[in-house]
Amino acid sequence: MSLYLKLRGIYLSYYLLAVAASIIIISVVGSINVMIINMGGNDGKAILEMALVRVASMGFLFTVLAQIKPVYVFNFFIWGMLFQIIFLVLKIFIEF
Repeated sequence: MSLYLKLRGIYLSYYLLAVAASIIIISVVGSINVMIINMGGNDGKAILEMALVRVASMGFLFTVLAQIKPVYVFNFFIWGMLFQIIFLVLKIFIEF
């Protein structure tokens, strides 16, 4: 919990810079996910996987564009990144 509070404090103190950087970061990770998904083919499962990755990214982007409280923006960023990184690791190593 201490790491979370430190990251949240840094994110909120440099909010405008952190939002711009986090948009770039989540876009890059999402693009890598889509590239890995497309390397396996374009069947129905791939479309569903791309939709899940897109929802994780769009949740964060929605909070930024809706100008929701910065704490919620940070939480959506953390959860979106966790989902995308876990999905990427599962896709690469387990090939589910």
